[in-house]
Amino acid sequence: MAEHARRWRPDRIEGFWWFLFANGGLVAAIFLPVHILVQGILGPMGWAPVVDQHYDSFAAVLANPIVKLYLFVIISLPLFHWAHRMRFLLIDLGLTVGQRPLKYALYGLAIVGTLLAAYILVTVPV
Repeated sequence: MAEHARRWRPDRIEGFWWFLFANGGLVAAIFLPVHILVQGILGPMGWAPVVDQHYDSFAAVLANPIVKLYLFVIISLPLFHWAHRMRFLLIDLGLTVGQRPLKYALYGLAIVGTLLAAYILVTVPV
């Protein structure tokens, strides 16, 4: 009985992955398109005067810790959204063997991407 009860306990880390998936979906659906619109389309067209394409002004903005946090969130959370979607897409396509290594590989890639983004944002010259 104890073995059966231990085997059917809920996977608590799964809730954490779902949390990152949901927040990554929010960022990917709302903030990322707005960021692309303002930074990539309206800024170069001159319709968003707060966006400057010169290195000096961009480096000065990047020195702000709030901007670094914003960029970290807009980069890292969609990575976890991608990892979770890819995992369940492969399950839906019929991949039933090797679920644990697949889970480790996909979430591991998201973690590596997050750590790389953090490293770059922390070490960027100010």
